[in-house]
Amino acid sequence: HAIETTSNRTADILDKMMPKLVVEDLKCQQNTRGDVVLSSLSHKYRHATIAQSDLCGFTAFVSNTKKTPIQVMEFLSNLFGEFDRLTDLHEVYKVETVGDAYIAGMAEPPLTEENKP
Repeated sequence: HAIETTSNRTADILDKMMPKLVVEDLKCQQNTRGDVVLSSLSHKYRHATIAQSDLCGFTAFVSNTKKTPIQVMEFLSNLFGEFDRLTDLHEVYKVETVGDAYIAGMAEPPLTEENKP
């Protein structure tokens, strides 16, 4: 039971950290012992873009406003929810959000079902 629990937790972490197609490649590249064969996992891209947004002055704004912590979180949730909608629409990979920063990336061809590496 512990091995299954650990395996499920590892799969959940990978699903949150990497594009879906990369995780699928990892699962497909296992040998009979379950070890990942890394030599076949590299991909080359001629063009790639990483975008990071940072809300300039956000910390000062929050410090000097009468907004409650819940209102601040609702604002960020709504803003990043819109970013998420746009990344889905344009098939951009969302890397992560950290505080008031949003990081996303795109490669040519993109890491989507339609354009597998």
